[in-house]
Amino acid sequence: MSQRWDAPASAPTIGTVVAEGRHLTKVYGEGDTAVTALAGVSARFVSGEFTAIMGPSGSGKSTFMHCLAGLDTPTSGSARIGDTDLGPLNESRLTRLRRERIGFVFQSFNLLPTLTALENITLPCDLAGIAPDPAWLRELVGTLGLADRLGHRPDQLSGGQQQRVACARALASRPAVVFADEPTGNLDSRAGAQVLSFLQMSATVFGQTVVMVTHDPVAAAYADRALFLADGRLVHEMAHPTASGVLEQMKAFDAGQRAAR
Repeated sequence: MSQRWDAPASAPTIGTVVAEGRHLTKVYGEGDTAVTALAGVSARFVSGEFTAIMGPSGSGKSTFMHCLAGLDTPTSGSARIGDTDLGPLNESRLTRLRRERIGFVFQSFNLLPTLTALENITLPCDLAGIAPDPAWLRELVGTLGLADRLGHRPDQLSGGQQQRVACARALASRPAVVFADEPTGNLDSRAGAQVLSFLQMSATVFGQTVVMVTHDPVAAAYADRALFLADGRLVHEMAHPTASGVLEQMKAFDAGQRAAR
């Protein structure tokens, strides 16, 4: 039987470790052709915290997120969601964990073409046997500007609208952690600000953990902290990032890479 989702009662205590990577490494290939995407990255993500993961292309930030979320298997090290070590889980148990405890937003929208926007948004709740909270759904849909598009299928929506549906889907079941990869990449500045503000509010008001990979210093400024990766390593952490501070840090990385060539 379906039950109403009650996020405040089930949410972790603020400051509880919700996701963690311990000495994560990821190597693709072998021998002379081996490429190291991650070289021993460790980080903790707590409830009520919004973290931006930054770094130049090829720095390993998306690989790090994928290993944390159980979408990729690290070569060594471990990833945990709450008290659950993802390493021993088979694919069936990983799928269940991702469905029940993680929300995802990726650059590709991954919407089901035969479902309406509303059906795509509520799909994770349907799969988990949980009826979405109507008040939360209304707030989510209203904040993301989707109220007049709920009956439309993906091919009837613009790219930006599809991305907003994907954001709403990730948050609809109020998962313990939301992993977002460039969530505002296909949105204009106004709609992007709405999404980022909502992700921020999800952390500060509802105690959810949000981990966002982004290239955008403005987007990173919505986060409580920013982690910077370079060459597969965690090289810097910034509390209360600002757009200008993030931009200066990224420029420093670029200058360092040019000097090393």
